[in-house]
Amino acid sequence: MEELQFYMDISPKWWVNSSKDESIIKKYICEQFEYDFYPRIISLGRKQIDLDDENDYKYQLFDKVKSGEFIYEFLPEDETLKENYIISNGNVSINPDKKLINSRILIKI
Repeated sequence: MEELQFYMDISPKWWVNSSKDESIIKKYICEQFEYDFYPRIISLGRKQIDLDDENDYKYQLFDKVKSGEFIYEFLPEDETLKENYIISNGNVSINPDKKLINSRILIKI
């Protein structure tokens, strides 16, 4: 199985309180991964696997998480800014579009 990356949303406050004890973080990931992870559809080679469906690959993945065979990394809250341009009657208008990305845990399995 190749390395896969998944995310789980968390609050920064929870991370600050929990980051002092690695066992709390690992326990949380093991217990909540099945319910909170994303993406739910992954690509393996040319094949797409929907992890919401019942399949052997899904259970292998969950077994690896429950046995602690993963690494994790905290990704802080981030804000991305995209600029959209609109041309109307020969005038160019710039419309910034901000997008907030929640704090997450990156999980590599």
